Amino acid sequence: MYSVHRKVHPPTGLEHAVYCHFFSSQERNLVVAGGSQLQIYRLIHDTESVSKGDKPTDGKPRKDKLEFMSSFSLFGNIMSMASVRLSGSSRDALLLAFMDAKLSVVEYDPATHDLKTLSLHYFEEDEIKDGFHGNVHVPVVRVDPDARCAAMLVYGTRLVVLPFRRETLADEAEGGVSEGQKPSLLPSYVIDLRGLDEKLLNVLDMQFLHGYYEPTLLILFEPNQTWPGRVAVRQDTCGIVAISLNIAQRVHPIIWSLSSLPFDCTQALAVPKPIGGVVIFAVNSLLYMNQSVPPYGASLNSITHGSTAFPLRIQDGVKMTLDCAQATFVSYDKIVISLKGGEIYVLTLIIDGMRSVRSFHFDKAAASVLTTCMLTMEPGYLFLGSRLGNSLLLKYTEKLTESAAETMSKDKPEEPPNKRKRTEAGDWMAKNVALLDDMDEIEVYGSEAQSGTQLATYSFEVCDSILNIGPCANVAMGEPAFLSEEFQNRPEPDLELVCCSGYGKNGALSVVQRSIRPQVVTTFELPGCYDMWTVISPVSEKREEGKEAEPEKEEQKEAPLEDEKKKHGFLILSRDDSTMILQTGQEIMELDHSGFNTQGPTVFAGNLGGNRYILQVSPMGVRLMEG
Repeated sequence: MYSVHRKVHPPTGLEHAVYCHFFSSQERNLVVAGGSQLQIYRLIHDTESVSKGDKPTDGKPRKDKLEFMSSFSLFGNIMSMASVRLSGSSRDALLLAFMDAKLSVVEYDPATHDLKTLSLHYFEEDEIKDGFHGNVHVPVVRVDPDARCAAMLVYGTRLVVLPFRRETLADEAEGGVSEGQKPSLLPSYVIDLRGLDEKLLNVLDMQFLHGYYEPTLLILFEPNQTWPGRVAVRQDTCGIVAISLNIAQRVHPIIWSLSSLPFDCTQALAVPKPIGGVVIFAVNSLLYMNQSVPPYGASLNSITHGSTAFPLRIQDGVKMTLDCAQATFVSYDKIVISLKGGEIYVLTLIIDGMRSVRSFHFDKAAASVLTTCMLTMEPGYLFLGSRLGNSLLLKYTEKLTESAAETMSKDKPEEPPNKRKRTEAGDWMAKNVALLDDMDEIEVYGSEAQSGTQLATYSFEVCDSILNIGPCANVAMGEPAFLSEEFQNRPEPDLELVCCSGYGKNGALSVVQRSIRPQVVTTFELPGCYDMWTVISPVSEKREEGKEAEPEKEEQKEAPLEDEKKKHGFLILSRDDSTMILQTGQEIMELDHSGFNTQGPTVFAGNLGGNRYILQVSPMGVRLMEG
């Protein structure tokens, strides 16, 4: 009985995605979340071309596909998700945030093939709510890159810190028994951001920074809110602060702050090492900031001329807005950005010899779906999650531009004989001490060719997709156009739904059926059958005499042999007192003498040894057959 509502179909739109070691440490999995559904996929190689006898040397790269592994239904909509490797564990744990301020730390349990709850956190006390009965702030979870702690923003002004236990030399000396008894999660605590800075209100985004000795959280906020109609009176209202989290002593000083940023800042993206810093996305501009270098900003359109006083350089050849954009790093200096219209740009951070960003370079690569989440999987593969269309798995290939390649080849000077790296030990004996110093400097600081940024163009190719039938704008019910006679006499009517799904260029008509509706070729009654199995029959090699055939004909016959080995050869039907054996092929024929036990019922049948043997289990015995 469903007094309020009943979920007929699980959610298909995706809102969050992480790429982590979900099942084990041997392989990484794609974990996606949409609504209350958690789905796990893995990357597999497309062996279809290999099975058909096509050699991969035809110039076409082999694609990868997503294989569905498992699905878990939760008792609430997932608002934010992150992954972390806890100490003493062989797989990654998931941090799931729920409304209003709940956090669950779960992990896969191989014993039960289900999720195992490691920790539950509840931060909905009245003193944290500050007297508010309603909550409009969505909880946001972020994890430190070095897995030292996690942070969750609740109620807009409260920061929950969840420390993780880290393995030390003392723990390794104690042994594995005592190490397993220690909890991986330390007690959590709450920080009032207004206690750190009274202006720390209206948090827009937060990210952990790379390359700091202690966990450092950067917060993008807007203390005095404004809107485009009041830009003439109040502009540049955003700011950033970097908080160093001393987990042991619970001291959190502000080590870096910057104010008077454009009012339309929306999100922050931490830049990995060796560059470091953060990229701030605004609607009409793009900013790069680092604690050790002056900020750099670029104007993406003409609206910034009268809306901000922040010093911006005009980005030539680019006219775009970054509202509702999603971005991820494909390398330490290249970002893939998906705009609100589906356009995909590759942003290159052009750095100098001191690892400071001095300019941006935009390259329009492709057009795709409207994304809600984006992440880089294995090198060369990008996942675009969408709740307005099908989610896509893209393969990207990098190609250096001709101008960059020519510049590098021309600018690279030819090494004189006395500066070439010698491989023999006798050449290094106190002949030129300055040469040793130069080589050490090159190894530490890198050569001049490596200090610059290489511009490249990217091409994207769709490998696989995850179907999405939402959002549904209108639904109509009707009878199917084609229905086999076997399904027309059912007591329940066989109906289907036609939905107007998607948005914009991703719109489509989706036909929803209650179950699989096959096109029946033929039917015949088999009274008394209560169970059935299909087994693969090993292909007998009867071509000993025809070995002298031409090589071309042999290659043509190898392809169908691979398919024949995967076809099911027998259909086993179990009755109360007997078993019927049917041979499948062009026609289905009943066999009287097949080697199977037909004098009694069958409990189970299957293949063993790589489909070489057939196993039949009866109430009175087990029969193993070959060929």
